[in-house]
Amino acid sequence: MSSYFNPVNRMTGLASGLDTKSMVEDLMKAARMPLDRMLQNQQLLKWQQEDYRAINTTLTNLRTNYGLPMELQATFTVKKATSSDETAVTAAVGANAPTGTYQVAVSQLAQVGSLVSTQSLGAGFDPDAKMSDTTKSFGLTAPTSFTISTYKADGTVDQNITINVSPDQTLNQLLADIGTKTGGRLTAFYEASTQKVVISTTKTGYYYENKFTFTGSFLSDKLKITTPADLTGQDAVLTLNGLSITQHENTFTLNGVTFTLKKTIPSTSPVLITVQTDTDAIVQKIKDFIQQYNDALNQINSKLKEERYRDYLPLTEDQKKDMSEEEIKNWEQKARSGLLQNDPLLQNMVYDLRTAITGVVDGLNASMNALADIGITEGYMLDDQGKIILGAYTDGGKLYLNENILREAVNRDPEGVMNLFTRTGATDKEKGIGVRFYEALGRAVNRLTDEAGAPSSFSLVDNSFLSTSIREMQDRIDRENERLARLESRYWEQFTLMEQYIAQMNSQSTWLAQQFNMYGGR
Repeated sequence: MSSYFNPVNRMTGLASGLDTKSMVEDLMKAARMPLDRMLQNQQLLKWQQEDYRAINTTLTNLRTNYGLPMELQATFTVKKATSSDETAVTAAVGANAPTGTYQVAVSQLAQVGSLVSTQSLGAGFDPDAKMSDTTKSFGLTAPTSFTISTYKADGTVDQNITINVSPDQTLNQLLADIGTKTGGRLTAFYEASTQKVVISTTKTGYYYENKFTFTGSFLSDKLKITTPADLTGQDAVLTLNGLSITQHENTFTLNGVTFTLKKTIPSTSPVLITVQTDTDAIVQKIKDFIQQYNDALNQINSKLKEERYRDYLPLTEDQKKDMSEEEIKNWEQKARSGLLQNDPLLQNMVYDLRTAITGVVDGLNASMNALADIGITEGYMLDDQGKIILGAYTDGGKLYLNENILREAVNRDPEGVMNLFTRTGATDKEKGIGVRFYEALGRAVNRLTDEAGAPSSFSLVDNSFLSTSIREMQDRIDRENERLARLESRYWEQFTLMEQYIAQMNSQSTWLAQQFNMYGGR
């Protein structure tokens, strides 16, 4: 709205007896009709923009979350590992793990190393009492210390760590110091039910970097740990397909497969780990894609076929004053219906998407160069033998899936299914279905953004066609509001001037009447 305003001292019929306020309002209603048409046209543009942006949001989500995976080989090379005894060993596979079977027998699990007090520290011992306490702790009278030695990979000493012990410390504080000063490589705690101290490595495995040597009389005299003592973990020892293997940890990766050992397994009854194509995951990805594609297509087609009620225009503010909320809602539903009916932009976009997804991929084996070869068809459904059992060519390009055919294709030729979707090429016809469709979605999103702007954008400038049109319409509305403000001011000036003249004439008439009465009475 413009800030234009021309102040007028309004006179509302006091002299003439006319309802000048209503007369001005009626005159302005007629004058505002062009403005109402502008506001209605602008509202139609805004609704149309909202509809375009809603479709843009749907296609952007389809492209990012469902279209992109269809052009990536990783979607079709996913593997899964199954174990014949998951209580003994489990396995997980990486993207590059080859298919195959592994026989696993485990003679020894990897373990941490532990030192444990050989006897109880005494009933009533309190690990949170100062070590100088003679009834609840050691009754330590003077500071002392002990040493922990760590080692390098070649077996030589890396460093000697001195652990100082103060009478003012508690046992729990001292045990915490062991973990801190060894950089978390050791953990120590007091176990209340046995009244014993446990010092353990935090890693499993038998190797020099996981070895620790303890010396010092405090350990033997107070903690009841025999010294000097060597502490290290234990390796896992297993055979895998007849190969003897030693591992520092129970979880390790070989040939792209991550094994987790849970218990010993006799060589006479090995556990079988089978790595194979994860058909369920691949089929589910394709099913999700088809569902989202059909939903998006249905959204667009519903807008293309939506009925247009041309007699229902956007309501003006004056019209809304005389209507209930329900009446306004029902009216506006019809007013904004069909704004994209038979829209050329959407029609061309749908044609582009359908062409990308249904065309044959040149350069592939004829037995698997189209979606129909893996049980996915447009407008009709196949039975397990590949015969048409359901046809619906009026459904606007909906895809149908025979899951049995798809599963059989993935199991029989997973690489062929992958190439059908992900093949690259110099021309569109040589590109895989997923590649073509992802690119077609990109073009669709760009066209919608050019037409109506991005559905959500942090940009301060939106130069799309509809946004520009809405801004231009707003400029016209602002100019029209200024014109109407001037017009209304002129009407009030004219009526006020009329009232002033009539008031002046009434005053003169009253004076003359008084004069006639005065002189006539003589």
